[in-house]
Amino acid sequence: MQNNKRILRVVLALLLALPAAAWAQSSSLNTFSPYTFYGIGDFSTQGPGYMRSMGGAGIGLRNALKINYLNPASYSILKQKTFLFNVEIEGNNTYSKTSAAKTSHNSFNVRDIALAFPIARSLGIGISVTPMSSVGYRIEMRDTDPFFLANNMDVLYNYTGEGNVTQAKLGFGILLTKRLSVGADMVYYHGRISRYFNTDITSLLSNETFVNAHGTARESISRLGANIGLQYDLIQSDKRVLTFGATYRPRTNLKPTTSRSIYSTSITSDKITDTTSKENFSLPNTFTFGLSYQSVRLSLGLDYSMEQWNNVNTNDPMNGIEFKNNQYIKFGVQYIPNPMDVRHVLNRWSYRLGFRYNDYYMRINGHNVRDKAITLGVGIPIKVQGLSAVNVGVEFGQRGRTADGAMGTRQFRMIRENYIKLSIGLSLFGEDDWFKRFKYQ
Repeated sequence: MQNNKRILRVVLALLLALPAAAWAQSSSLNTFSPYTFYGIGDFSTQGPGYMRSMGGAGIGLRNALKINYLNPASYSILKQKTFLFNVEIEGNNTYSKTSAAKTSHNSFNVRDIALAFPIARSLGIGISVTPMSSVGYRIEMRDTDPFFLANNMDVLYNYTGEGNVTQAKLGFGILLTKRLSVGADMVYYHGRISRYFNTDITSLLSNETFVNAHGTARESISRLGANIGLQYDLIQSDKRVLTFGATYRPRTNLKPTTSRSIYSTSITSDKITDTTSKENFSLPNTFTFGLSYQSVRLSLGLDYSMEQWNNVNTNDPMNGIEFKNNQYIKFGVQYIPNPMDVRHVLNRWSYRLGFRYNDYYMRINGHNVRDKAITLGVGIPIKVQGLSAVNVGVEFGQRGRTADGAMGTRQFRMIRENYIKLSIGLSLFGEDDWFKRFKYQ
């Protein structure tokens, strides 16, 4: 009797705490990534498709022909009688590997929708809806607690999760001087994340079940935030422009509402637990700085970003989770052989290349999780004299490492992920046809 009560208490404690078992596993079956088990998941690379093909660099980019929702100050350069519109889809293929197993997963979704237009001279507005983070995993693990083994018990945990957080921005940018622009975004964060967990404790000697527990945890996010930015032209001429850009996103507590429901049965009793609570999970202060160089044929971008995760959210030492400051380095280049060549179409294509590196915002069981990627892309004009284009990009990346270890009585295997992302986007420029006045006879 005492043993059964102890088993039930252990199981309920583990389920209520939602431990980060994604990295404390003896075997795993992944959908998307086990790194999304904790927090609000994996953060998406921001920026429209043409920018992500340049490693994601674009804080300093200032171009009247392209949407840049990374920095609201860029909206001030939009010209009269223009209307920019972007829509994109993205496919992701991920190969995951531990020291003992391999898995793969594919996804394909609409990614970004954005538009921008001027409302007065040197004053523009931008609206965008983009993914911020996503959760998706399937995990199986066994417990090696000597107490369970001594009592001939097999303890099996299963965890499944899915969901995402989306950010919608309404921003404006204004030109203060000939060289200086500032802007601000109002950001609305919205998301739902569902997590399901199951624990079975059975006898190693027979099919007898000692404890069976099922549970769900549903997190709902609805919160307002902000983002401010500036751009300053260090060099400004008809042939070339060098721009410094900076943005700041202040710390924002998303305050997710979490509803947990657990149903457990044992050989002695049944128990149901329902709780609803407001949690504290904050996005940290984020500073980003960038340089952008543009000429008729060549564009270069370099960004550096720092997210201050230290001491923002509560660490979970029992499960090896430690929030840490995260930094991004992004670099990209674009080359157009001859933008005015109407005879040779390939000379008017935009060819893009980039690189991106960052540390994950959590340290897992003492291991840093590094993410690095190479990006490629092309911009294909739709018409000979038009400015609208189809943007195609591909990203080859790797995250994490394989490593085995133990946290208490649980074994873990770190995951190494190799991924390929393919994006296809349509950029429409309003001056092509949208503002022409037609006459009928």
